[in-house]
Amino acid sequence: MTLRIGISARLLDQPPPGGDSSPKRLQYLESHMAQWIMSHGVVALMIPFIDAQAPLPRVRPRGRSTLADLVEQLDGLVLQGGSDIDPRRYGAQPWRADANLECDPVRDAYELDLLRGFIDAEKPVLGICRGAQLINVHFGGTLVQDIPSQWPGALTHFNLERYHHLTHDVRPEPGSLLERIYGGAARRVVSIHHQCVQQLGTGLMIEARSPDGVPEAIRHSDHSFIVGVQWHPEFHGTTDDTSLAPSAGVLDSGPLMMAFLKACARRLPRAERHARVSAMRHLPWPHPVDRAHVA
Repeated sequence: MTLRIGISARLLDQPPPGGDSSPKRLQYLESHMAQWIMSHGVVALMIPFIDAQAPLPRVRPRGRSTLADLVEQLDGLVLQGGSDIDPRRYGAQPWRADANLECDPVRDAYELDLLRGFIDAEKPVLGICRGAQLINVHFGGTLVQDIPSQWPGALTHFNLERYHHLTHDVRPEPGSLLERIYGGAARRVVSIHHQCVQQLGTGLMIEARSPDGVPEAIRHSDHSFIVGVQWHPEFHGTTDDTSLAPSAGVLDSGPLMMAFLKACARRLPRAERHARVSAMRHLPWPHPVDRAHVA
């Protein structure tokens, strides 16, 4: 059996025009995220949001919660990007009067519950963009709510017109996990964010920064693998744009995913771990360097 990786859902309260216009909450997964994960020979499954008002029982007959059952069936969690986190979650006021319109408190609560469940089960977590920020908030940290107006001398970290074509350099911190994976040289990454870590949460450390000093990756020092990256590795080398390929100087996203999957496999019984990792070894890798990161 292959590794089963759960991905948090994005939530959409207003259906797109042209379809069913009835007021229903939609749950969806950005396709590049699923493709990036599944290209490494594992199963990617979107974890459904469970509404508190839904008829599905919150507690199973055997006394276990629905969330606990979901966590038990999965080997690791990926938190995908999306809307801003409600600043009230970390004791702050919105940076502007209409900033709350860009937040989704329902998704915040759903993903924080998921994150807590995987941490309690001691299963690996990888946060992407918003996911990295959510990890920081969970551990008591705060966020810079708007880099352009609140971080003097900042690079451009978000441009709606360029979107996933916007890149900038990041450099791993000395002694960090990312330095062990990638070395200490600066590499370009896809940047689609206007917020970042401000005060670090308890137990977290900075793994990488951009040239303007903005924190670009974090890791929890007391867990086997709780890592958040502010960039979007799912766009690195997975599109037709050759400027985003590792050969063009963009950070290869394969070793990061393999480090996460290795941490997921380590929790398995020895025989099962060997079988799953052996299966990953024989894949036609999209990133040749990945082979070196499989134990």
